[in-house]
Amino acid sequence: MTPSHSCRATAREDHRPHCVPTDSYILEMRDIDKSFYGVQVLDKARLRVRPGEAHVLLGENGAGKSTLIKILSGAYRREGGDIFIDGKPFCVETPKETLEAGISVIYQEFNLVPYLPIYENIFLGKEFGGAMFINKKRAIRESMEYMEMIGLNVPPETLIADLSVAQKQLVEIAKAISNDVKVLVLDEPTAAITDKETRMLFAKINDLKSRGIGIVYISHRMQELFEIGDRCTVMRDGRFVDEVCLDAVTEGDLTRMMVGREVKLVKSQRLKRANPQPILEVRGLCCRNQLHDINLILEKGEILGISGLVGAGRSELARCIIGDFKRDSGTVKYNGEELVGGIHNSIAKGVVYLSEDRKDAGLVLVHSVADNIALPNLRRFGKVLLRKRSMVETCREYIKNLRIRPADHRVEAKNLSGGNQQKVVIAKWLCSKASVYIFDEPTRGIDVGARDEIYGIMERLVAEGASIIMISSDMVELMKMCDRIAVMREGRIATVLDNDDELTQETLLSHALGSQLVS
Repeated sequence: MTPSHSCRATAREDHRPHCVPTDSYILEMRDIDKSFYGVQVLDKARLRVRPGEAHVLLGENGAGKSTLIKILSGAYRREGGDIFIDGKPFCVETPKETLEAGISVIYQEFNLVPYLPIYENIFLGKEFGGAMFINKKRAIRESMEYMEMIGLNVPPETLIADLSVAQKQLVEIAKAISNDVKVLVLDEPTAAITDKETRMLFAKINDLKSRGIGIVYISHRMQELFEIGDRCTVMRDGRFVDEVCLDAVTEGDLTRMMVGREVKLVKSQRLKRANPQPILEVRGLCCRNQLHDINLILEKGEILGISGLVGAGRSELARCIIGDFKRDSGTVKYNGEELVGGIHNSIAKGVVYLSEDRKDAGLVLVHSVADNIALPNLRRFGKVLLRKRSMVETCREYIKNLRIRPADHRVEAKNLSGGNQQKVVIAKWLCSKASVYIFDEPTRGIDVGARDEIYGIMERLVAEGASIIMISSDMVELMKMCDRIAVMREGRIATVLDNDDELTQETLLSHALGSQLVS
């Protein structure tokens, strides 16, 4: 009986699918413990990976996935538990030791030097040659061999800065292969690439599996997990929940294991406003040859969705509205008064922007949660001297209300999961008591549980009288949350649609493409 058949039979018997190990593991992490500031983030966590399999590591943001991987990579030290590679104990002290043991991790933020060529990045730290001279010809020759293996068809002298996101990802894989990799960890590898590039990546993963390399695959995109994954380890609140075969479970099974409850994407039911009042008006807006004659109205108490393909100008529109980009022509009015003077004036008026790039534009990663929440609201806590106690109490209130984990205001933002970082960004603008919130891809890279919580925050905001512009690439989420949806195409508003029962994803896509997919 094959392992998958065994898993399926077990699932039918006890209604809780799980896998029983039938062969050796290339990687085992047993009973791993880790805490930050006295908060336990990993509690007896486990992970087992077989040679030649794609093993999915799944859990909500804050479940401990990233911490577990950073312990494996040598970035963090574990406080308890054991790690085995090929059945032998492995005491990791540094990232270099992990690489030498054949473990490579490719994070969402690539570890590449942008203004060095591909071949130098592949062999950085392990250059060919002696103390005085580096054998450049050998490095180029051998880098070409690795690049051919993973299908990267560009000259090895090409600078990393000149590559696409997908090509940079392939360079990272080439680096890993050059280290004689045994286990390759991919953290959200498809978050910023197209569907075509995703297909190519999956082909490379299957090729690596055929070579006996174990793949640890982290993603929140459920559909692709079933396409590429063989088995799955589910975590919740820093603990191991279960190990399952993916051909024996459904998306609903995994969701319940992740969040401990049923999560359904049900369309929001808000009362239709009897006398809609415009709170934000955009007229004739043109900017940087990227936006052309934009006309848009946001009504008080509504969620207005912005849909469109990548490059349609959605983020540019948001940044132009708040004054980050200078307008070539046109006006933006808030409560009938024109918004001028840049970002600071927009914030002072109560119009705020939550960037899709939360790490670089939304947070100061090396500062604490409390500092990040307080930063745009310092006047609230004193004009000359800060009232630190008041600041901390306020921050603790938002941490509690938004369920930010770990629930400690002293934790640096860089140590939070993506979903919790997003909640900190939301918290700092909630603290500002804004009236108009522009959410740009608010749930990108966030699991279903955290996504549900962010939807709830948005619902509460509009219930309290705020208005929201929601920019998203996820048409299903726009149709769940929004009252109306504006579709952008090539820097213009193609149409604005009421989100009624007749609206479909095909209709939105038809307007985004400028085609006639639907009649």
